Amino acid sequence: MLLFFVAGSGIGGYTRWCAAQKSADARLALDAHYADMPPDAHHRYLNLPTDYTDASSKYFRAFYLLSPNFSPKGPVIFFLTDGQMELVYPGMEFSFFDKQLPGVSYVLIGHRGHYPTLFPEVYPNGKLDLGRAMRLYGSWQRVEDIERVRQDMVSANLLSSDGRIMIFGASGAGVLAQQYLHRYGEHVTRALLVTTGAPDLARTHGWTYARNFAEVDPKDAVFLTEIASRDGIRPSLAYMLFQLGREGRSGLAKIGKIVRGELNHNPVPYAWYELHPSLNWALSRAMLSLPNADAAKVRMYELIGSDLQSVKTSYGYDLPLYVWSMEMLWNFMHQHALLPNLQLDRNSYQGEVLVIAARDDVVFSPAIGKAIVSAYPKARFLLVRGGHRLEMDHEYQHSIRRAYFLHGLQSRDTMSLLDAPPF
Repeated sequence: MLLFFVAGSGIGGYTRWCAAQKSADARLALDAHYADMPPDAHHRYLNLPTDYTDASSKYFRAFYLLSPNFSPKGPVIFFLTDGQMELVYPGMEFSFFDKQLPGVSYVLIGHRGHYPTLFPEVYPNGKLDLGRAMRLYGSWQRVEDIERVRQDMVSANLLSSDGRIMIFGASGAGVLAQQYLHRYGEHVTRALLVTTGAPDLARTHGWTYARNFAEVDPKDAVFLTEIASRDGIRPSLAYMLFQLGREGRSGLAKIGKIVRGELNHNPVPYAWYELHPSLNWALSRAMLSLPNADAAKVRMYELIGSDLQSVKTSYGYDLPLYVWSMEMLWNFMHQHALLPNLQLDRNSYQGEVLVIAARDDVVFSPAIGKAIVSAYPKARFLLVRGGHRLEMDHEYQHSIRRAYFLHGLQSRDTMSLLDAPPF
């Protein structure tokens, strides 16, 4: 596992690997900044409470970033991340985000619990305190961070006079966006939710949070059931299936090769893809065991913990995400970590909502996207080609996002695009 890391990153990577294994014992001073991110017009710092539920809690040095073309005169979009992937950090490039929201002003917010903003309070005596991690790294604390950033921007005249924003959230960040709308929706004019779900609505409909694999690929799902009955269920295979499935049709084709190989006792396809670090469960499990990954696990447990703790104590390849997550979140399950209340009031939000679902998304079904739309008074559903990452029709995706954020659901530009998606 370490060889993969060193081979890919060299001596510098090995140094970061060693550093990442240490729990946080200090944090940035409240009047300081990171060496690779001095404050300027696009890199801003502010001090936020570590725990909004405790008036006596200490503060931490937080930061947020404004897009290269940022202007407070037009629409300002809060590009949300929810903790499952480390995307915002000092010294980062904006290119990934510019591709998602080209030509508009957006805001990125550093995430509590992500590098380099780990909390020493979560690691008393150098060991993880799971209860504190759930409380301090939890998504409702994140919602409050987002609101404090909005308030800071109002004070700095970085938003329009009414202080209102727009929100973009994909995957788990789409759930975070819904949480923010639940608590602070009066400050949001429009929200774009992409390939996302809703734990509370799924539970209401009797669905799991994640999508059943048989909905996406029924033929291979039958083969996987046969493999499971013969060989048992391997988290390593489930992890590979899940990660490949997120690639869309090309990933599903690779899954087909692996499944047929497993069915015919041919280990070569699986062994070949296991050489890819992003598909290697042993390597990923090692990375997920580091303190830098604790916030990601907190968020995952928030979203799927209810399903994992349900009376159905085991899952098969029909829900590959749950198979490997059961192993990764074992300590959360064993200690019965307290789950947050994610029951949301959507009916009171009066702004516009556009929900985009993907036909071949292995994580979330179009059905949950439609359920989200039905819960908001002014919402529209759009089904597009592709998988969870929306790997197809990039120009169309850019056009619909730009038209929606600039002109709204009822504009001629947006309506023409919504009525004629590529198929």
